[in-house]
Amino acid sequence: MTAHHGLKLHRRTIRLDGRPYTVLGLRPGTAERFAVNEFHSTWHVVTHRAGALLLGSLLWGMAHQRAQNTVLVVDRPFLDTNPFDAEPSLPIVIAPAQSAPFGDRAARELRHRLPLSTPSEGAVRLRTPGYAEALADTEAWFRARPPRQFHGWDERHRRPVIGVRAGLLVLPGTTEWLREWAVEIGSLDPAQPGMSSGQGMVYDHIHTDFSLEVQVFDNYHDRVTAARLAREQATADPSAPTDPDTLHPLIWDRTTEHHTRMRRNRTARYASSPPRPPS
Repeated sequence: MTAHHGLKLHRRTIRLDGRPYTVLGLRPGTAERFAVNEFHSTWHVVTHRAGALLLGSLLWGMAHQRAQNTVLVVDRPFLDTNPFDAEPSLPIVIAPAQSAPFGDRAARELRHRLPLSTPSEGAVRLRTPGYAEALADTEAWFRARPPRQFHGWDERHRRPVIGVRAGLLVLPGTTEWLREWAVEIGSLDPAQPGMSSGQGMVYDHIHTDFSLEVQVFDNYHDRVTAARLAREQATADPSAPTDPDTLHPLIWDRTTEHHTRMRRNRTARYASSPPRPPS
């Protein structure tokens, strides 16, 4: 389990909403991938185990960010089409509420600049002090941080709203909320006994109003591929519907077929492979 302490990020200066922002981003060698999907009026970030650890690390690192007007963007090529109907994913922005106000105008202007094509101005190392320890015993970490009370109301109801602004999925948060989200997301592991839903997937709601759900699949990449193939087939016919409410169920059915076939083929290859010699 890695907290990505010291991970290098690209740094660029972009003028947004009348002032300079430092925009951090992942470097080309990053292997983790993410997808963004909306379903039942809830936004989802979908990824694999390594992606959950990276996203948690980014949230934790940004919680400790003190430089003014600094945000982090996850955009292409680190975004896949979603693994359900292969719709394009929205870019993700992490904005520390204590140091980087990120309103609609800033979001609009940043969206028009994406994907970022200007040269990086240098590297910034992600700092995640204490994150590995928090993930090692998440129950103890949460027990040590009970929510404070405000006039009889739980502080958790005062969280900033996670949602879409100008075509960006924006995750704003105070230091404490970003750290909490980091621990919740970084601990999602479909391989951990008792955590998976039974379908190789585990999820958690990262906001009290259910405005964000993070889903982690053990076969995320296969699902992305299956959905892409399904969409290509479903839209190949000139008479195919264009209305999403009609098109998406067709893609979902084909995605299930492709995914089932991929799983069976993998099982067959595994069964026919020669046994490994004892170590």
